[in-house]
Amino acid sequence: MKPQPPQQPVRPRVGQVRGEFQLGTSRIKRIGVNRWHWGDIYHWMLTLSWPRFFLLVGVLYFLTNLGFALAFYLVPGSISNARPGYFPDCVFFSIETLATVGYGYMNPATTYGHIVASTEILLGMVEVAAVTGLLFARFSRPTSRIMFSNVAVITPFNGVPTLMLRAGNERANLILEASVRASLVRRETTLEGQVFTRFYDLQLEREHSGVFALTWTILHKIDETSPLFGKTQQDLQNEGTTLSVAISGTDDTLNDFVHARQTYAAEHIYFNHHFADIMSDKIDGNVRVLDYSKFHDIYPDGSREGSMPGAALAHPG
Repeated sequence: MKPQPPQQPVRPRVGQVRGEFQLGTSRIKRIGVNRWHWGDIYHWMLTLSWPRFFLLVGVLYFLTNLGFALAFYLVPGSISNARPGYFPDCVFFSIETLATVGYGYMNPATTYGHIVASTEILLGMVEVAAVTGLLFARFSRPTSRIMFSNVAVITPFNGVPTLMLRAGNERANLILEASVRASLVRRETTLEGQVFTRFYDLQLEREHSGVFALTWTILHKIDETSPLFGKTQQDLQNEGTTLSVAISGTDDTLNDFVHARQTYAAEHIYFNHHFADIMSDKIDGNVRVLDYSKFHDIYPDGSREGSMPGAALAHPG
């Protein structure tokens, strides 16, 4: 009898949701609240992506120089040695004034020119201080590089159906006193006929880890007390079920609190599948290989997995 070829892993594609308010594949849009408040400018600028942040700084710098250059241009003679009616000279003088460079060739020639230049210098110092503070805050903000498996699986573990998902620390450091929380969100209909969104905290096999260094397989046993007990894939989809997972801890390099979260829609929870084994046997003496290229791979239960035999059901890190 010819040996069967190894089963190819299932590699679902799902988008990353880190940093977004998202439940599974649904993004939550709020209406009926104020969309803007001046007190949120600092928070908003910290949450901008780096390209948008630098674009905003560039636009602010351009508009500031353009506005003051126009103020100089509208009153001829306010800048000595500037060519009459030549707007670029006003722009370049505005740039030199905002940066407090002062090359000396052009300088304010009238009281009006001195007032405009003084106002621009004051505004320039405020803008430089603000941008410097924002850059420092963005660079110094503690962030994690915790990756989650693209999918979660439900498979027997020690004879009990168990919900599993993987987390991994992408940095070569430690996360101390790490903790994980998992919640199940679904819509239910009450006895009164009201549709109600319910949150269920899932009891995990291990919720705390003194040191999170490599990977962590998060386990939830599906027994009579579990909100997943007796549920099928179709049930989860009909109820709009979403699994939400959050990990937090102290980064031993930054010595600060970091966190990460991930959500899984019902279609990202695979029944009767298990994760591929990513930890090899000992090679070259006492060395093991942790293969992150297989981090998201899953196989149907009972299938062969090629060069890495066995289901990687628990590598707690």
